[in-house]
Amino acid sequence: MSYLKFDKNLMINLEQSLPKEMLRTNQAGAYHCSSIVGCNTRKQHGLLVIPIKEMDNKSFVMLSSLDETVIQHGAPFNLGLHRYSGGVYSPKGHKYIREYDCESVPRTTYRVGGVILTKEMIFISQENRILIRYTLVDAHSATTLQFRPFLAFRESNELVVQNGNLNQNYNEVNNGVSFCLYDGFPTLYMQFNHKPTWVSQPNWYNGIEYVKDLERGVPYTEDLWVPGYFEIPIKKGESIIFSAGTTEASPRSLNKMYEVELASRTCRTSFYNCLKNAAKQFYIKDEDGEFIKSGYPWGPIRARDTFIALPGTTLAINHENDFHDIMATASKALNNFIDNETLDSRIHGIDLPDVPLWAIWSIQQYAKNAGVDKAREKYLPLAARILDWIIAGGHPNLEVQTSGLVATAGTSVPVSWMNATSNGWPLIPRSGLLVEFNALW
Repeated sequence: MSYLKFDKNLMINLEQSLPKEMLRTNQAGAYHCSSIVGCNTRKQHGLLVIPIKEMDNKSFVMLSSLDETVIQHGAPFNLGLHRYSGGVYSPKGHKYIREYDCESVPRTTYRVGGVILTKEMIFISQENRILIRYTLVDAHSATTLQFRPFLAFRESNELVVQNGNLNQNYNEVNNGVSFCLYDGFPTLYMQFNHKPTWVSQPNWYNGIEYVKDLERGVPYTEDLWVPGYFEIPIKKGESIIFSAGTTEASPRSLNKMYEVELASRTCRTSFYNCLKNAAKQFYIKDEDGEFIKSGYPWGPIRARDTFIALPGTTLAINHENDFHDIMATASKALNNFIDNETLDSRIHGIDLPDVPLWAIWSIQQYAKNAGVDKAREKYLPLAARILDWIIAGGHPNLEVQTSGLVATAGTSVPVSWMNATSNGWPLIPRSGLLVEFNALW
């Protein structure tokens, strides 16, 4: 039984369903995030959002959404949902939703007349690829599915407007097509495990609104490019798998790829399993090491957040090896700072005065979990080096006073977790003997 399950009454009520968001990541920085009814409510939402290393590792929305349409007897029933200018929702596909659950992967059940269709989504680990499996559970007559991709190809904190710079050309690939709308971006491959018919019908969909950005008082309207649609007949009991990724896939491998990934998932059958699943979403593993992302959809990798979150996202779910791997990456960046070497560009704020204190706090939590002897053997050299460095006055903004307490200066730059700024200056300047710094010290 799924711990996360919502029925028809909640799903068709947008006041209740739109604020609920689902996040899935690939543990390499890419993610899918949207409301549980599939209507994007933030500019950072998208079906496939990926980091691009060549563009400062910023996240980019490649595929914003995919509208599904059920066709029976020539009549179309569009399951998509978007908000347009003036607060108009169209095409109101949420009215066909009968259930949403997330036992292992997010699954939406639609009912259109005699048609019962399920949609399940899964992210491929360590790969910029999302798979969506559609299963026709029941149907009393011939059924066809259409799929319209809404393409963005823009940075996740920006918005795109209709323009003439877009490259409309596409290439046919195995069971699908590929697009690269602008120079410098990776190619987006959209494919199926069954051969579809691609109908080119390019159009801009103008005036799409993101209600959460509207509420925040920031720009909230954009135009998305819909180049056409796929069309595939589907039989009762049959499943169709859609793949969107930055490399071409083998259509024959999609079903096995889906099943292998599904088998590795932690089912959300308890509150603990929900937390365990959520904790692992924030891991990032790549050739540079293993990190903790400070938050989706917009948080970078931050040193302070890494050390604060490290015990809870690893030790609390029995992932001790991940604790060591993340600590190794973060401590390397901290040692570079201590040695006055080039700072790690991936980990933000390694030079903040409380970061070395949080590093030792994190080691203390490991000692509580694994035992003092084990912690001493693993981390005593690091802890000793940090303490000696602070006492010797090595940190440029953390000074040990004659009282034994530590002081910092935060008049011109924010130094604590209260880091909001206005025109580059701290909104709440904090200097002197900060209580949380000295609690850690």
